[in-house]
Amino acid sequence: MNTYQPQLIKSLNAIKPNFHAFTARFHGKLEASAITMQYPSAAYFNEKSYILYCVLERIVRHLDNPSSVAPFLTHHLQYLKKMNATAKDITILCDAFYDTLSEHLGRLFTSQTQSAWQQALRYFESFANTALFKKSNVVSLEQKISELRSNKV
Repeated sequence: MNTYQPQLIKSLNAIKPNFHAFTARFHGKLEASAITMQYPSAAYFNEKSYILYCVLERIVRHLDNPSSVAPFLTHHLQYLKKMNATAKDITILCDAFYDTLSEHLGRLFTSQTQSAWQQALRYFESFANTALFKKSNVVSLEQKISELRSNKV
């Protein structure tokens, strides 16, 4: 099990009883953001909040087995692709989600929980950028050597 996975599960369990309020707050943050992608109405968000919770819980519970999470996550990322999400939108989604967690959990959003969600959201953002935009934060050794050589000239 990932070292931060228990914190993620604990915080999901804390927001589960009032997940409709969580999704309403998240939707409000998206409305106030600079997001450019299409996203569902508040009513649709509310209607589908249980499904969103189930998707989140399944991903978190299986983070220790990336090969089982990847196809599931790839499948659900297609929804973002249909909504014309950009790499910037993915960042905005992650930031809005993190801010919503912070507000919703309040004092339960400890430094350990913050760190766990930062790691999980960084993983999601990187995975989404690779899957949707073929964008990677990994630099090849050849590319790095070439950059170093060009900087010396």
